[in-house]
Amino acid sequence: MQRNVEYCRRKCTLRMWIKRQYWQGGRINEKKVLQVAMSMAMGGAAVGAWAFNVGDVLSFDPGRYDCVIGGTYPICDYDASAVTSGSYFAMDFNGDGKMDLNERTPIAPGPAGGIIIGILQPASGSHSGCPDGSEVAGLDAPWCFFGNTGMHQTVGYPVMDNGDGTLDFSGWGVTWNGIAHIPLGGDSANFPSDTGRALVSCSSTPCVQGEPFTVDYSAHVPNGDPSGFGGITYWLHLERVVAAPSATISLTVGGGAVQECSTAGGSSVAVTAAATVPDGDAVDSIVWSVDGSVVASGASVELFLELGTHVVSAEVQTIGGLSATTATRIVVQDTVAPDVTAAFIDRKHKTRTARVVHRGRVEIQAEADDVCDPDPVIEAIIGAAVEDGDMLRVAKRKGWVSLQAQGLDLTVRASDASGNTATAKAVLNIAE
Repeated sequence: MQRNVEYCRRKCTLRMWIKRQYWQGGRINEKKVLQVAMSMAMGGAAVGAWAFNVGDVLSFDPGRYDCVIGGTYPICDYDASAVTSGSYFAMDFNGDGKMDLNERTPIAPGPAGGIIIGILQPASGSHSGCPDGSEVAGLDAPWCFFGNTGMHQTVGYPVMDNGDGTLDFSGWGVTWNGIAHIPLGGDSANFPSDTGRALVSCSSTPCVQGEPFTVDYSAHVPNGDPSGFGGITYWLHLERVVAAPSATISLTVGGGAVQECSTAGGSSVAVTAAATVPDGDAVDSIVWSVDGSVVASGASVELFLELGTHVVSAEVQTIGGLSATTATRIVVQDTVAPDVTAAFIDRKHKTRTARVVHRGRVEIQAEADDVCDPDPVIEAIIGAAVEDGDMLRVAKRKGWVSLQAQGLDLTVRASDASGNTATAKAVLNIAE
């Protein structure tokens, strides 16, 4: 018994010293000390069975959304997209024991670059609403779950390598929606399947830092947790793969994704592509399509897009045979009403007038100009204030009307093809 107590005392002291030295910047020494602690714990067994040392960083690939029915993300058929690759966590809301696509939330490494073995990584600043930049993240970047911000963290005990192909996740948890810590280190008393251990799989044995790996872990949210998810199974999947050489392409739309109609029927939109290719390769071509039809080639394109929503896509081909495609949605809209003119024109002087003495001849001006619609619908109405008993003389020939009135009111209303309307008015006073 005495020997066991002494062994525990020596082992625990060494671990505490490791943490203190890391926080003070002594990373090289802590790895050496960890190896000593490992040898003691294994009774002199080979240290090579351990995959990761204190200070090693498990940098995982970000989770990625993809279209699940058809299309190119983010332009997916039926807007159906889900996390199908990379790293993510899931909550088993339907209780089927699977990480269904619609239960996954993608995650990406935080400022620390990922999980640091043997080092506590707290996070703070979770809040209602999605991430806004105010958070203090640790091992992963802030994510949005059920409309609120959260981050993973380790509290009380860091992630450690157990030396048997598993990682100790007993200090694992999240901060979410202002809740400082939701423990996810395992509750074996209430959930026997909770072991607090994450399974690590690597392409070699033992694992080597920087090589491909996967980490899979599950635990239950504690019963009665203030998050409201008590008793639900939490799943974590981290992965890092050695990706094959690939090309990428992104688009920049001059003026943004929503454009105002600038000429008859549509607008001219400039789109530029930026392609990234592996070292030693080069771009061979970039081909542009609008709504599925090829329209141009080159690094940039000037497109005339009619009113409505359009999908603009670009595909890059490299000399080495690589290809990549991306797409963006551009909306051309008309929200500007026609420019309407209402006026009385003096026939003799060809100028606008607002007054006629005794009698005279004036011409009605009812016009409308619209940037997007060259032929807006125009409606002009003449009105006059009359009293009971006033005389109105009508002649069939040429449609002449003689009216006893003190003045005339002209109202001109115009509407364009997009339904925008505008009105203008003019008054003609009639003096004796």
